[in-house]
Amino acid sequence: MRTLLRIPLALCAAAVLGACGRNDNVFVGGEVPDAPTDLRAAASWVLDGFTGTQAVGHPVVNLTWLPPARWSSEPFRVYGRRHADTRYSLIATVTSCTDRGCVYVDRDVQPGVAYDYYVATYNESSREESTSQFSESATTAGTTRPAAPVVDSAVALDNAAYVRWHPSGTGADLWKYQVYLTRIGATASLYQAGETDGTGYLDARARNGTQYGYRVAAVDTLGRVSDLSAEVTVLPRPDARAALVYAFADSAAASGFRFSSSEATSPILAGSSPSAQWRLESDASGWRIVPLNGTTVIEYPGRTTDLACGPGADADCRAATRAPTAGYQSTPITLKAEYSYVLSVTGSDGQKHFGVVRATILGRDAAGKALMIFDWSYQTAANDPRLSVSAAR
Repeated sequence: MRTLLRIPLALCAAAVLGACGRNDNVFVGGEVPDAPTDLRAAASWVLDGFTGTQAVGHPVVNLTWLPPARWSSEPFRVYGRRHADTRYSLIATVTSCTDRGCVYVDRDVQPGVAYDYYVATYNESSREESTSQFSESATTAGTTRPAAPVVDSAVALDNAAYVRWHPSGTGADLWKYQVYLTRIGATASLYQAGETDGTGYLDARARNGTQYGYRVAAVDTLGRVSDLSAEVTVLPRPDARAALVYAFADSAAASGFRFSSSEATSPILAGSSPSAQWRLESDASGWRIVPLNGTTVIEYPGRTTDLACGPGADADCRAATRAPTAGYQSTPITLKAEYSYVLSVTGSDGQKHFGVVRATILGRDAAGKALMIFDWSYQTAANDPRLSVSAAR
């Protein structure tokens, strides 16, 4: 709040060492400096860090103002008081201004208290000062902080991770959210990865095959930070869209498939290759995935709408998120468009890995050859059933 300041423009000489009251009228001969302008006061809350998952911080009042048009690098004196008090006190002398403005942060404040401020240009030679035309008021943030958000999930993508959450509690005037990276592989950490005013965050720096952990904190309009949310972990994995494989009877050389973690290696193989993990077959009865070389397969329950429900996904998006624990078969399985199929395969490391195939189109090309266009993903971590989503823990 801005209030017209009823203090003479030249007052409070340096010889007056005590507090400067509104009714003081002390003058010293010599040049009187021009007054500062455009004083502003804004309360905020400063995060000091976290003790465990608990946010620790303190309130402050941020003061800004502009030097006068005729300014010869004179220092500025900052005066403040509690709004309930009658007299102002000198709280700081600021010497580090520039032509673009001045900044002072008052840390000696209590939560939920109103404070008044004014600023004066001080001439060290004449020991005279000129005050700002207005005083400014600000009420510091109280002790009530927003509740920690509830993290819903983290979606594993190709060299990326997408974290989703929703606010907890009611009545909080939320401003934004801060996303913290809490784990990289086996190493625990805590540093801010980013912030957003939405309820989702895409970490494009995550890399396939490494597990990442995330926590989220809410920030209200006064800058108060909530405690950290529960941690969610995610393991990015390679995927691909619109892959094409032919039926074995129509094009045997392009009917087989092997999950690959590198874009440099084509996953399409001959359907008879000893390296193929499955192949496509088609006849009058329909399309089938035929497991090969120790692979087993299961239809993921129900129709899926996408390979993974990442950023921008519809609210009703449904994807294969986790490999089933049982029910796999080593015999051919019928293919249906817009359904996903989870395969248990032996990776190049000799261990079990899970992949998912989602058929988008089952049809024929211009030459009449049967084909499948599909999306796929592959979990490069051995024995890890996470295909796209990890729930918070």
